[in-house]
Amino acid sequence: MLKKITLLFLWVSTSVVGQCYNGFQIGDYHVVSIKSNGSLWGWGSSDIGQLSNTNFINPTPFQIGTSTDWLKVSVGDYNTFIIKSNGTLWAMGKGSYGLLGNGSTNQSNPSLQQIGTATNWQKISASNEMTIGIRTDGTIWGWGQNDEYEMGNNTCCANQLTPIQIGTANHWVDVETSLGASVFALKNDGTIWGWGLNLAGLLADNTVMARSVPTQLNSDTDWASIHVGAAHILALKTNGTLWSWGGGEYGQTGDGLSPSLYRSYPRQVGTDTWSKVFAGWKVSFGIKPDGTLWAWGLNDVGQLGIGNTTNQFTPVQVGTDTDWVDVVSGGAGNDQFTIATKSDGTVWAWGDNQGGQYGNGTVGNPVYVPTLMTGLCATLSTDEFQQENVFTMYPNPAKDVVTLQYDLAVANATVAIFDVTGRLIHEGALNSVTGTNELNVSAYPAGVYLVL
Repeated sequence: MLKKITLLFLWVSTSVVGQCYNGFQIGDYHVVSIKSNGSLWGWGSSDIGQLSNTNFINPTPFQIGTSTDWLKVSVGDYNTFIIKSNGTLWAMGKGSYGLLGNGSTNQSNPSLQQIGTATNWQKISASNEMTIGIRTDGTIWGWGQNDEYEMGNNTCCANQLTPIQIGTANHWVDVETSLGASVFALKNDGTIWGWGLNLAGLLADNTVMARSVPTQLNSDTDWASIHVGAAHILALKTNGTLWSWGGGEYGQTGDGLSPSLYRSYPRQVGTDTWSKVFAGWKVSFGIKPDGTLWAWGLNDVGQLGIGNTTNQFTPVQVGTDTDWVDVVSGGAGNDQFTIATKSDGTVWAWGDNQGGQYGNGTVGNPVYVPTLMTGLCATLSTDEFQQENVFTMYPNPAKDVVTLQYDLAVANATVAIFDVTGRLIHEGALNSVTGTNELNVSAYPAGVYLVL
């Protein structure tokens, strides 16, 4: 029987939103983002080069370099990784253990530098011990410390100073690293896998034995996304339900169970559905489909944004607003801070600000409820959708290879493929304004996909 793959097209243009930020990526004390014109910006602390200088405090956003072809950014605690529209990978900041993948273990690297020569990087997840990346061909790669089998290739314990492929599988679609030495990844069949250190039951079994190669954590095939904190995991299923496991001593797993419980397998968090979640250092945040923002976990310095310092063992609503669309949290201990975005493009922050992480020119003076950050704005997809006859695709339905013919009238465009659950399957740059591009769909299960 012929396998049928059907693709639906939606053209998204960001030219109408001005020079706002396309989301925020945050480390321990620094924030990095790409503006809608492709330029790279940062603020906060850069003491070992994570923002291309060695200033401890950078309280206002500044442009990093002059390039305007940046596509995607990811940060570790003290380093920054950026992918250009041509698929090349660049990095700066902390390079201990080989974290940057540049062949060196120098701690401070304030110069933005290309990592290797590959031109097909899709996503990077950086920890304080290792870095893991996925390429557009579905392969997964690692570099950095390898004392707990972080490289997933059954070897220990020398540092890996340049990217090395992990296994031979070529259908990885998402990856997240813990703040320790554990790695978690999703395949395009909805299964979740893990390797490395098994701290606090993160690898979802009843032992603490490290896993030396990627190991499937359970038999479920409906995982949609994973979000990893210091030692706990939040995972969304395709039906929008939220599950958690790992360390829950401060309530960060949100299940209301005993703080001392060894959570070695996923448990559902309540019965509601969620549109977005984020796991930070012993804290968790989530946004429900109704636009409400919720928080749970450690709250000793008011980092949950609920106006008090009481730890929360189940999700509690942050304020009463119903227009939240994104939330990210960084830092550790009493240095935690959060940045969240509303549907009107406004940006809000709370928590620590000793490195100028708010990006509004202030230093210190933290706040413990969401506070508007004047001067910052975020791009929003709800106002960007424009249906245009810019694509021709054939054949459709398809079996193996689909050809895109496009005439975009804009440069630096990207093409992304999502399944019906909203999970990103593939993303790549279109390196010309007009041309053709082949998409290999032979490994996709039968179904309908959205091409954005």
